[in-house]
Amino acid sequence: LREFAGELGYEPNFSIYDDQDVTRALKHILKQVIAKGDIPQLVGEMKNFLHFVKTAGVLVSEIEDFAAQNPTRVPTAGVQIYRLYQEFLAQSNAMDFNDLLLNVLLLLRTNERVKSILGNRYQYIMVDEFQDTNRTQFEIIQHLADRHQNLMVVGDDDQSIYSWRGATPSNIIDFDRTYPTATRIALEENYRCTGNIVAAASKLVANNKKRAVKTLFTNAPAGDQLEVHLEVDGEMEAYWIAEEIYKERNKFEYEDVAIFYRTNSQSRSLEEALLRRRIPYTIYGSVEFYERLEIKDLLAYLRLMANPADDVSFLRIYNVPTRGLGDKALETLQKYATQQGVSLWKGAELTIADPKQKAAPKLKYLLDLLNALRKEILESPINEAVKTLLEATEYPDYLKKKYPDQYADKMDNIQELAAGIIEFENKNPGTSLATWIETVSLVREDAKGKESKGVSMMTLHMAKGLEFPRVFIAGVEDGLLPHRNSIEDPVAIEEERRLLYVGITRAKSRISLTLAKRRRNFNNEMAHPPSRFLLEIPSELMALSMKAQEALRPDEAPVQIDYIYDETFEGDIEEGSNVFHPTYGRGTVQGFDVHLGARKAVVNFRDFGYRKIRPSQLQIRGSAD
Repeated sequence: LREFAGELGYEPNFSIYDDQDVTRALKHILKQVIAKGDIPQLVGEMKNFLHFVKTAGVLVSEIEDFAAQNPTRVPTAGVQIYRLYQEFLAQSNAMDFNDLLLNVLLLLRTNERVKSILGNRYQYIMVDEFQDTNRTQFEIIQHLADRHQNLMVVGDDDQSIYSWRGATPSNIIDFDRTYPTATRIALEENYRCTGNIVAAASKLVANNKKRAVKTLFTNAPAGDQLEVHLEVDGEMEAYWIAEEIYKERNKFEYEDVAIFYRTNSQSRSLEEALLRRRIPYTIYGSVEFYERLEIKDLLAYLRLMANPADDVSFLRIYNVPTRGLGDKALETLQKYATQQGVSLWKGAELTIADPKQKAAPKLKYLLDLLNALRKEILESPINEAVKTLLEATEYPDYLKKKYPDQYADKMDNIQELAAGIIEFENKNPGTSLATWIETVSLVREDAKGKESKGVSMMTLHMAKGLEFPRVFIAGVEDGLLPHRNSIEDPVAIEEERRLLYVGITRAKSRISLTLAKRRRNFNNEMAHPPSRFLLEIPSELMALSMKAQEALRPDEAPVQIDYIYDETFEGDIEEGSNVFHPTYGRGTVQGFDVHLGARKAVVNFRDFGYRKIRPSQLQIRGSAD
């Protein structure tokens, strides 16, 4: 592009706009074009639209025809904005990241001289990870290879999981049609996984209709079956995974273990379970749950509700969501606070009392909000705290405006925070907000300073290209995997199936697929059926826990046997009982687990989390506190 920039009307020293630059440019354009509307939200929509058309190889000169043929893919004013945006870039002698490809394609389509020069320059072209190429990239490759026809591509259509980036699996699936004389070499031997893992993954992905036919095999031993384990909820699922990792620590080093999940919000319960078990971990491709921006914002509000003297939390939420409070107002209230030796909250009250202060009305609005919030939150059960906070501050609207592309993920994280508080309150009835905050803080602090090596945690999308001896895939349920946004779309379902295929084939020797019967959505519990994909894996390749077998294959489930238990135990300890254990201390019985006649109480201990304990080892206490 630098070499041939003049052919496109650009100077060779053109600028490359990053995401923030694009946002500023679109805001500038939209303010001129749109009389009314939510500009931040429109910016997000237009960024997605521009990415889509540019990775699809749609030039600005073609956008009108494209819109006529694909009306549902083009937002209102999309055609006009595309034209104005490209004009703005040209006037600024700038290109965005997508233009670095699209403008090369424009050159190759319209300038035979440039195409001839580049065609002679690149006699042999090799492309790796070809299943991840988009339409623009493939057309560029075709133009460059047009002269010499020396093109080699390598890829696996079954690992095409990036359609949201523009990846087009048909590029590799239909490669023979594009190049009828091409030689296809199927690389079917798997050198990583055991026989059962390869067989299960192959049977699963074979259910996709749009794929290149191949038969994977391995000369490795059959190995263990795929373990499928079902728990009552996401908390118990996380507890079970942490316990399995701990029990297997002599067989698998922590750094040999990975936990995959479909969405980042799932990491909260998993992180907490690992922390309770003192198992080190590293999250890849994201930050730890309690370090995420939206979680830190809400935690700051909640800390301030419990402790109005918390200046660090006050500083964080002072102008979040944006309420027109700037640095000058902050300097003023800090001055009052310093002079009187009081908190920033008190400093704000002193500022309001001074009629000379211009910021007084806005500060009064903030303090009225905080005082009303504090009263309502402290007088209500803590399981309502997040919902109350969101409604009073209109924080979701703030996120939608400021982070339109990330809004859904951020709200999922907030929902998970609320679920965590509800679980804590259920296990500790009548507990206070301050107690929950203290528990979260202590668990996080205890994790600091631990060795950096540990269990790898990441989304399934991040897992591509990696391998681990031991793998857990959490949340294998309809609504999560496949994701709720994909369930009604057959094409999207095929990509979700490929995503699970990728996850399974990361495991070298042992894998567990876990799922929960229900998960929390704020104050509501929602039933989650097992993933439809589990029914596509042959029974002989899976080892199902008793609960999983009842859920997935009830006709094959063993007949339940009634066992006779000690009458004293049945009468004394039941779900909800407060108990004491000599090692783990005080806790509350959450339920019971029966396996081959051995009955154990599932106890949530105050300091050690969930444990499965023989009832004979427990003593009943009047209160868990």
